[in-house]
Amino acid sequence: MSLLVRRINRAKWEQIVDTGIDKDVSADAITNCLKTDHNDISVWHIESDTDLEKAILALITGPSQTKLCTLHVVIIDESIVSTNGLSLVKTKGDTVVKDLVNTHKDLTNLTYEKLGIVKDLIVDSIKDERATFYTKKKLQEIIKKALNEGIVNKVDLNQDLILSEKL
Repeated sequence: MSLLVRRINRAKWEQIVDTGIDKDVSADAITNCLKTDHNDISVWHIESDTDLEKAILALITGPSQTKLCTLHVVIIDESIVSTNGLSLVKTKGDTVVKDLVNTHKDLTNLTYEKLGIVKDLIVDSIKDERATFYTKKKLQEIIKKALNEGIVNKVDLNQDLILSEKL
C-alpha cells in the first residue's frame, strides 16, 4: 500500500480534537498547512509505514533547512487520493538525500473544492491516528544515523543546520 506523508502544524488542527467538530478546521490550518505553490501541494511518497523515517529524512534535509524543531506529519493512503479525484504528479523533491529526491510527488491542479478534499484527508488521518510527531532529539538521531550510514553527506547539508544541531 503506497502512502503519502505531509508535514502539518498540529496545533492548527486541534480544533477537530478539542471541539469534536467533524470536518471544520480553523482558517489557519488551511492557510498555513495547505499553502499551495502553483496550485500544488508537496507530499513524500513511501511504500509502507516502515519507510516513514525516509520521508522524515527527506523533509528535514532540504537545502534551506537551518534548524530542527518538533515535526508533525500525517500519513495518507495514496489510493484514497485518486479515489477522491485528486491528481498526483511525480516531481523532484527538495532534499539533499540523492536517493530520496525521486520519492516526491505533488497534489496538483488544486482548486478551492479540491483543497477542501485535502483538508478532509488530513482530518481523517488525524482522527484515524495516522498522524505522528518527531521531537527535535529524534530528528537529530535520524540525521546522525543517515550521516553514519553514508546516506547523507555532511557537506551537502546546510551549514547553519550543521552548526545549530552540532552534527
